Amino acid sequence: MADILERARSLEERVRGWRRHIHAHPELGMETGETAAFVERVLAEIGVGNVRRCAETGVVALIEGRPGNRCVGLRADMDALPVEERNELPFRSTVPGRAHVCGHDIHTACLLGAAELLQGMRDSFSGTVKLIFQPGEEGPDGAAEMIADGVLEGPGMDAVFALHVWPDLPAGTVGIRRGAVLAGAQSIRIRIAGRQGHAAHPHRCVDPILIAGHIVCALQSVVSRELSPLETGVLTLGQIHGGTAGNIIPEEVVIDGTVRALSKDVGARILESARRIVEGTAAALRGRAVLEAPIGLPPVVNDDALFDRMTGVFTELFGTESVRTLPEPSMGGEDFALFLERVPGAHFRLGVGAEGRPAYPLHSPDFCADESGFSLGVAGLAALALDVLEGR
Repeated sequence: MADILERARSLEERVRGWRRHIHAHPELGMETGETAAFVERVLAEIGVGNVRRCAETGVVALIEGRPGNRCVGLRADMDALPVEERNELPFRSTVPGRAHVCGHDIHTACLLGAAELLQGMRDSFSGTVKLIFQPGEEGPDGAAEMIADGVLEGPGMDAVFALHVWPDLPAGTVGIRRGAVLAGAQSIRIRIAGRQGHAAHPHRCVDPILIAGHIVCALQSVVSRELSPLETGVLTLGQIHGGTAGNIIPEEVVIDGTVRALSKDVGARILESARRIVEGTAAALRGRAVLEAPIGLPPVVNDDALFDRMTGVFTELFGTESVRTLPEPSMGGEDFALFLERVPGAHFRLGVGAEGRPAYPLHSPDFCADESGFSLGVAGLAALALDVLEGR
């Protein structure tokens, strides 16, 4: 384990360089073709030969050690966010309105570092490491697209791991948690149908804006009054659209929001309650409303046995003072959950907080990562793969 950490530290400058290149050239959603091409070039430079595209803009590569039956997957996401970066970094985004303010540039660079480390050690382990560079984590079904295109096959994986940067943890630490670490995420859209007419004659209309106001207020009772205080859930409404002029009662109002829960059962009950309230409130006010809920993401739940392995590996690798047990899960979502529904796996946090600097949250235009702890991400991914392959 000490050798793995030293190897990772020797790669720090290269990992920072890869991260800075990706950071300066952000791409959104499934449109990560240039990032994928960069990943392919780096993999070729470090000698990884078994590389292919998956879901068009994703990359899958295999590092094969001595003959063995096991395969471990390591996954990183590559896409950025539609955010204008406010940092004045020398490698800040060169694309207006786009920025890597969720740390996916770091995830990709750390996986490239783990790839170089493992490629150099392939004579010392048995089995296969599958490297998965995924587009479209921030909403456009990247994990689902890669799964549909066969990422779980050729060969199948015995385990899969991923990391995510975390500004609330100081650089030089990792965060772990047993069980659910991220919530299931479900988008919702509420369509409220009224009857349009002149604002001066409301009695001849059915006002969907009035109905929307009542629905917004009524939905606040779902989590506070229909879930046990020991259960965790979120129902947030983030957008309301309706109307064209101040003197017209509109025909329709649309409300968009999200439901988050740490278990599928709680998420399903929140949706059921919300649908009842939406339809009943609209009917009581002479209108109609429907709640649409496309297929969402399940929670990210760490496999118990692999969590125990991860705890042991990280404690040996980094020391107890650098391994932090996260006090609570996050209500953020992650489509890595779709991999975990099919393959046992685990997810951990990489600290990127800097002493003396505000810990701006993920997705903030001011988010800024401390680069000094990237070697822990590189070493952590590589060590987890080796631990499972060798079955220690």
